[in-house]
Amino acid sequence: MHRFLLTLLLVLVMFLPTLDVFAASKPQSFSGDVPPGQWKTVRLQNLPKDVLVALAVKSDGPLTVGFIDAPDQKQFPRIAHPLFWGQLESKLGFSVTIQQQGNYYVVLDNREGAIKRQVRLTAQATLGGAAAQALMNAQLRKVELQLQALARKLNQTFMFEPVPIQVKTCDRQQPFERAGNVTLCLQYARQLMQTFQDKTQASDALVYSLFQEMAQLFQSQWDLESSDPSMELDELTTVLMLTFRLDANVRAYSQTVINHPTLTASLGDTFNDPLHPLTVERAKRVLKWATDPTLVRQWQGQLVPHMQTKMLQHLKDHPQPWSDHSLLEKELSSRVQSPPVPPPTKKRETHA
Repeated sequence: MHRFLLTLLLVLVMFLPTLDVFAASKPQSFSGDVPPGQWKTVRLQNLPKDVLVALAVKSDGPLTVGFIDAPDQKQFPRIAHPLFWGQLESKLGFSVTIQQQGNYYVVLDNREGAIKRQVRLTAQATLGGAAAQALMNAQLRKVELQLQALARKLNQTFMFEPVPIQVKTCDRQQPFERAGNVTLCLQYARQLMQTFQDKTQASDALVYSLFQEMAQLFQSQWDLESSDPSMELDELTTVLMLTFRLDANVRAYSQTVINHPTLTASLGDTFNDPLHPLTVERAKRVLKWATDPTLVRQWQGQLVPHMQTKMLQHLKDHPQPWSDHSLLEKELSSRVQSPPVPPPTKKRETHA
């Protein structure tokens, strides 16, 4: 399970940055000097196939400009197949369509110059038409399959009535649609990436949100009693992530929220959702829970009755630090007499 979750995180880390490409990336700029007799390269990282890269270069004097792939960059100046090579006097604009995904490089070549040149480069990547839709659909399908696999993995541990899981562009600004299913809205994933500017932080935030949606499903189907359902939901989310050894991710996300309150405040204003993202107050509680070595064991009385029999037997044979052997024995014994009945499907409520 832990290895699978690492794969899920990797897929999300790779998926989040591509969202900007589908929507047309923000122009990226570089300014610097190129000394006489030398050259510089500017790397454009992990460009997808069929993306159109538009470039504009300004210089205070003559300069050679090129656009090359990674193999040519490694052997520069002995280049075999430049995608563009030209001269500028003061301004130059050109575009290149990427034929193969990978890293590409803009060459600013002043080897023939006698004086230093001041250069400003602007690059923007766009992906339109059928190519954009095809790539978007492929990426969404990959993420959907991983999220569906996550639900199946959870269902191997806990008894609950599964719901459909989707990823799509929603009709309005919201993190998830909750009409009898779990639908991750692309607007939320994209905004996480733009807000945090760090794909690992954005991925941690998204994974917490996904586990919180599943925790809300459990809370509804299991009829967990609590005087404060909202606080219990955060605690259950934390317990689930700790159970599946995602303690580093939940700690990192909560600490990021605490350290950068304005970031999540802006997300909260944008989506106006009671669950996502965490507020600073909630993040402080989550961080406290996530660093409590007794937390998961404290929850065994509520979790064990909803665990699959195979998982109970597995925990009995292979105890975890948080396992409660007496509870496992008692639950297994009761199921010999009366097998558990799966919970009925209930409409979920979002707790404010």
